[in-house]
Amino acid sequence: MKSSQTAANPSSKIQRVGVVGGGQLAWMMGAAARRLGIELVVQTPHATDPATVVAADPVLAAIDDVNATAELATRCDVITFENEFVDLDGLQTLEAKGVLFQPSLSSLAPLLDKYIQRCYLRDLGLPTPRFWEWDCSQDLHLDFPFVVKVRRHGYDGQGTFIVKDSACFESICVKLKGLALLVEE
Repeated sequence: MKSSQTAANPSSKIQRVGVVGGGQLAWMMGAAARRLGIELVVQTPHATDPATVVAADPVLAAIDDVNATAELATRCDVITFENEFVDLDGLQTLEAKGVLFQPSLSSLAPLLDKYIQRCYLRDLGLPTPRFWEWDCSQDLHLDFPFVVKVRRHGYDGQGTFIVKDSACFESICVKLKGLALLVEE
């Protein structure tokens, strides 16, 4: 895999950066990379995703497709992430084979699940809102408003709900039943 060459010699010049994800953030990375003389390669599900217009040689596949990420590794010097919707266990098999990920998978691990992320940040002494692990089968007694978030795969308002009253709360419980959730004040 091409990215293993950089893993063996991290001081070598990076010329191609692989990005798992092809949305707006990867698109912005592409513009910045171009100014630095770095070529961007993305792994994204659709040829119409935003970053494909600034990326060379895209790998068209789901972002949690580890085989596609292995292919991405052959086309770049290092791999980074646009979001956290990845198969961390699968990626660890690639890392063991020498694929270079930045940030490292060990750095990414505590950030994938929002509850674990909040615990990690709190344990580092960083400010966090008050938060709880929760699912809709449990009673919850908080003053309105509060925030409910899905623990995985939520972003930019997707999977994030501001609960303003009991009717809103009941509606969210129906919608999110069975999912692991985070509640924040």
